[in-house]
Order: sequence, then structure tokens, then C-alpha cells
Amino acid sequence: MTPDAPVPRRLADAARTALAKVRSSDTTGHRSLPIRREPEEILARWNEPQLRAAILEGIPVKDASIEVGEPDRDWGRTVTLDLELSKAVPDMHAQALTGKAVRRLKALCETGEIPNTDFNPSARDDAGERATA
Repeated sequence: MTPDAPVPRRLADAARTALAKVRSSDTTGHRSLPIRREPEEILARWNEPQLRAAILEGIPVKDASIEVGEPDRDWGRTVTLDLELSKAVPDMHAQALTGKAVRRLKALCETGEIPNTDFNPSARDDAGERATA
């Protein structure tokens, strides 16, 4: 917005900026991915409290549920994760957090572990040291 812009243009720009700051927040997310495992294996990992905590780590979850669908060709079974967050997050962040959780579940089911960046080389002084809480 330039100072010499016409008044209607300046008002429209100011309104657009104000709306961007107060967009509605969302507390629900819904994402699906194919997972190459049998339904019993997927549900067993999801229902294990320690594994579920690892899948949902860092995500403010109020409620979470999964649905395991039918096989989809050779891609595996479509698993749909629904999250209800304990606090509202801006714009599409609820979808992004749900996607993060369903990717963690897929990795756990298909490889046996949830990927992380622990012990990855980097320029940090503390690289390779496990953080203690």
C-alpha cells in the first residue's frame, strides 16, 4: 500500500490486512494415507498407549480416532485419522498437524519406528546428543 494510493484502495488494503490477522481458527483435522499392513496390525499399534503418545507427540490433541478402510490396489489400506485439537490453530495448521500424525503412524506400521532427527549431523554444537527432559 502506497501513501498516494486512492482512498478506496487504501481502505481495501487495510481491510484485507485486518481480516488476515483475525481469520477463523480450526480445531479439527482429517487426513488419509495408504498403509501397507493388515488392519489388526495398524489398530494394534494405534491402540498401544506408548505408541499413540509417540505418534501424537507435540500435537495438542483433545481426541483422536482412526478408521481403516478396504485395500486400495497394491497401495495398502486407506487409514483416515481424525483429530480434535485442544486449542485452535490458525488456518490449515490443524490439517498439517493431522497429516504429521498420520505420516508418523504410517512410518511406524511400515518400518517399525517413527522417524526423527535425533543424532543427525548438523552445525549445532549439541548435534548427536539426545535431549533430556
